[in-house]
Amino acid sequence: MQKIILTIIFAVIPLYSFALQKGGIEYVPKIDYNLINTADFEKKAFEHYTIATTTDIEEERIKNTEFALGEYRALLTKHPDNADYALKLALLYELVNNNRYAKSFFYQALGINPKYTQAYEAFGNYYFKKEDYRRALRQYNEAYILNSNIYNVNYKIGVIYQKLGDTRSALKYLKQANKINTSEDLENKIRLLEELNSSNELYYQNTRIHFVED
Repeated sequence: MQKIILTIIFAVIPLYSFALQKGGIEYVPKIDYNLINTADFEKKAFEHYTIATTTDIEEERIKNTEFALGEYRALLTKHPDNADYALKLALLYELVNNNRYAKSFFYQALGINPKYTQAYEAFGNYYFKKEDYRRALRQYNEAYILNSNIYNVNYKIGVIYQKLGDTRSALKYLKQANKINTSEDLENKIRLLEELNSSNELYYQNTRIHFVED
């Protein structure tokens, strides 16, 4: 009997998630969530999520995204205090460029767990991709406060400060990123920034001296 119910659920889910993607329609199919085996359902959802976020084949990406969206919505409905389900939904909606739903689920994940480092980092990545660097920095800083030993967070904060023209702060975070995961490319980037920072400091020092002498 349970297999029959799960078959019906999987048949409904693709249509449900497709409607959410295309029209933003908030439609909840009539499913008895108490009949869902969470462990099995979560395993299947994660499989679809993994394929959706890694495949280069568009047809596979679309199909698996639709399944994963419906599955994680069902899981979150059954377990509304699970921040990971909300984060997965945020990332899936980001994948299909549904910004309204993506941001909504990022906030929901952080509302469930205000100390969810991965959610802050992912929300920072969301804004970074959109070149909204100040909002990205705000999210990365929250992640950094919770865990200062994440390569991506340190690196992205460094890059943002570089883009904002604050080479001293950029160097601080890029050097920390390099300690976490050393690479030749990053070391070269740091070396160039150090030269730029030295030039800037020398320029402002000479400007001040010149101003005083005048």
